[in-house]
Amino acid sequence: MIENRIVPNINIFSDLSSSMPIDEFSQKGFGISNVSEGGDFKTILSGLVSNINNDMEKPDQLLSAQMSGNPNVDIHDVTTAMAKAEIGVTLATQMTSKVIAAYNAVMNISI
Repeated sequence: MIENRIVPNINIFSDLSSSMPIDEFSQKGFGISNVSEGGDFKTILSGLVSNINNDMEKPDQLLSAQMSGNPNVDIHDVTTAMAKAEIGVTLATQMTSKVIAAYNAVMNISI
């Protein structure tokens, strides 16, 4: 017999610490938050690289704060930041491969 159960409404983002930089970190997109829309390719690319670099530094900052005994940092926040940084690096690697492939395709066009 199947019992009628009430499924709780769980918001995983409300459980994250609210006083650490993880809030700022979790609200940003993967390296595209500070990129200006009307810039040239070099400006956009350098903005993406700097954002990915910042995303790579967040897990280290959170881990050092957690290991120094800061009660506002949970190990789950560190793990989430690490996963987000890994996804950002994977995305940047794939974007780089696509840009190189597009460049090679343009270079192979005969005029």
